[in-house]
Amino acid sequence: MTSKLVLSDTLDGRWTREGTRVAIREGDREITFRDLLRWSQALSRALEPTLREPGQRVALLLPNSAAFVAAFFAIARLGGVVAPLSTQYRSQELVYYLNDLDAVAALTDSRFVAQITAILPRLERPPALVEVSLGEDARLLQPGPGGGRPVRTADSAPLLQQYTSGSTGAPKRVVRTHSALHLELEALRAMFETGEADRFLGVTPFSHVNGLVRTMMSAMYTGATLYPVEEFKRREILDLVARERITFLGGVPQIFSILSQTPARAEVDLSALRIVFSSSAPLLPADSRQFHARYGIAVRQLYGSTETGSISFNRDPALESCIESVGAPIAGVRVEVLDEKGQALAPGLEGELTITSPFAASGYLDNEAATRESFRGGAYFSGDLGTKDARGYLAITGRKKLMINRGGFKVNPYEVEAAIKEHPKVVEVAVFGTRSPQGDDLVCAAIVSSEACTTEEILSHCRDRIAAFKIPARIEFRDTLPKSATGKILRTQL
Repeated sequence: MTSKLVLSDTLDGRWTREGTRVAIREGDREITFRDLLRWSQALSRALEPTLREPGQRVALLLPNSAAFVAAFFAIARLGGVVAPLSTQYRSQELVYYLNDLDAVAALTDSRFVAQITAILPRLERPPALVEVSLGEDARLLQPGPGGGRPVRTADSAPLLQQYTSGSTGAPKRVVRTHSALHLELEALRAMFETGEADRFLGVTPFSHVNGLVRTMMSAMYTGATLYPVEEFKRREILDLVARERITFLGGVPQIFSILSQTPARAEVDLSALRIVFSSSAPLLPADSRQFHARYGIAVRQLYGSTETGSISFNRDPALESCIESVGAPIAGVRVEVLDEKGQALAPGLEGELTITSPFAASGYLDNEAATRESFRGGAYFSGDLGTKDARGYLAITGRKKLMINRGGFKVNPYEVEAAIKEHPKVVEVAVFGTRSPQGDDLVCAAIVSSEACTTEEILSHCRDRIAAFKIPARIEFRDTLPKSATGKILRTQL
């Protein structure tokens, strides 16, 4: 039987109690919890005629903003499943995801209306198009045909659908429930000891699990003040953190690498920061040390995934002694290191990390084969290689899977290859990742062309088709690609 727990009920109660306290500070504008609640409830009323059945999906194409927060919980309040999409997506990606979601509505703001309108004729069942403006009701720009196949989950009502890609095939659908997310938010609150006095910087995209759950949802759950940032600009970020006495900063490694290398125009005081963590990709020890040397702030590593939510966090007071570790599993989570036969390994030995967690999804939606591969015996087989020491501290040492990790965004090489292959001069292409100086991956492409072709031609071709973080940073033109006897491209030889 499905639980009736609805996370937005918990937040509605908190926001009512918080009243005139500031929930979101966006530029020069302050939005109180009372006003945020009224706005979100108004959006729920506007969506109600379209979102007619619990479990129906609504696409959310909004940047980090108060509008994103109000819309997210407006959908949740009606029992809808929120599907946040990156604002970096372009036509090819939007057509794929909106078709796959079978969403009853797509919520966006004025900047993306034209982009979505242009691709609606290419969709099998176009969603209703709804524009969200700051502090105002939603405006229905185009009605949808209705329908919209609802998502069903066994243990609790579904709340969130995100996508993650394996080493092969199409992106996989990850659905997490109200109950799982509620448990994770409570575990994060207890672990970080966050509360009303905290100020969260929302600098990582809310469309990504890191910025969505650990920053946006956590801030709203604890009654803290959220500072959404649409675009990362290093000097503006430093000024904001110092001026507003930000206390909570979760980011990806590149953020800390860039900030640590930003030339100083004046002394910057970041001493109010008490919780600073890096997630979504390995943080290089050199970048961690440089940030600490520059600002006197320790950056700790957090390990998580779209499938499981947060897994572990390095809370060691002697951080330098285990600076590469992602710490011990958080309360309620169990991590094992297994060999190729599925046997637990002794401390210090490398194997695949498997996670058992109350925050995790139970499988991939409508994908039995992928579910059988990655979800077995109540555990999630991550594809990550790592070790666990005698204290239970984890270290990530590599990946079994082919995915390219670009700044925390997972890039499926086959998707990028499909986009490049549409260029009329491209005969063959292989996309692969190579380690960047910041510790994540660079997207690289090896291309065989039918005639003279330039890097700029390929880049220009990609810009209209795929998000910027998927566009290759390195492009090589070759006469041939290495292949096996059966014609399979040998990616390890690229």
